[in-house]
Amino acid sequence: MLVCFTGGGTLGHIFPALAVHEALLETGDYAAFWIGREDARERGTVEQAGIPFYPIQSGKFRRYRSQKNFTDLLRIIIAFFQALSLLRKKRPDVLFSKGGFVSVPPVFAARMLGIRIVTHESDATPGLATRLNSRCSDVVCIPFHGSEGSLPAHKVVVTGNPLRKELFLEKDLSPYHIPCGVPLLLVLGGSQGSSEINTLVRDALDRLCSLAFVIHQCGEADYRPLEHKNYLPVTVLGPELGTLYRRSALVVSRGGAGTLAEILSFGCASLIIPLSRATSRGDQIDNARRLVEKGAARALLGEVNTEIFLQEVEDLLENPLKRGILSRNAHGLAVTGSAAMIATLIRKGE
Repeated sequence: MLVCFTGGGTLGHIFPALAVHEALLETGDYAAFWIGREDARERGTVEQAGIPFYPIQSGKFRRYRSQKNFTDLLRIIIAFFQALSLLRKKRPDVLFSKGGFVSVPPVFAARMLGIRIVTHESDATPGLATRLNSRCSDVVCIPFHGSEGSLPAHKVVVTGNPLRKELFLEKDLSPYHIPCGVPLLLVLGGSQGSSEINTLVRDALDRLCSLAFVIHQCGEADYRPLEHKNYLPVTVLGPELGTLYRRSALVVSRGGAGTLAEILSFGCASLIIPLSRATSRGDQIDNARRLVEKGAARALLGEVNTEIFLQEVEDLLENPLKRGILSRNAHGLAVTGSAAMIATLIRKGE
């Protein structure tokens, strides 16, 4: 079986698809290639997993007036014909879309060629790309009951969000020099980092480091090698992230669906600071609100300042009982076996 993967925009689209790739590798005769945007991090991550990567043009669908809407429309048309040419040449059995704006042209090209299509949406509400892709898809996978929105009901299957196996392998944390007897505060800003969270942490650094040992994933663009007792800034975190989840007393995070799925799976107590509707479609707010309603996380959903941020972090770090409740509720929402379930759906059409 030959599977074409497509998707991108952030590594949050890449990692879940690679988890599905890992599951497919265990199912017998299987090969894959990837159609994505020309981005060094995304391409490098895919190729490191052993999947050939073919870049195409990419353009966003904007809901507001912008000159880029005209230029991006041309890029989208070019991307469609690039994808059509690739798919016609390689003739995959199935196209698996993980979403993002780059996935739409390959999905529509696959439908034109009669190629079976499976789409996955990670968020609590489907994004524009998924809503467009669902028109062409045979199966649309969603993270939980109630997240289908306006997607066609007869195509929807609840699968959860797939996670990479490497997260569950115990890794050596000695290079991080985490002191014994000190709580670990793990701060995550998503694959690209978060300038908002970075600013909050740096402004509150003295107080935070008096409460815990802080590992702060800043992203490459906003990394600062600050030296402070009980503080370790890093650009990105690799396979050791799962072990850090297990070791952490509290996780501060953006509201991306992939990261939240990891937090649930490891049963972490968490404080979520989602992207606002001013800078996103509000998917992270929807993701965070669901966990808050289930008692599985705390979240800062309005305007955030250093004082509010510190109050929440202090309250949780100083109250093991509150963290324990969040942890149990988070673990209760986790969906296991997602990657294998999606792999089965992909192979179903053989």
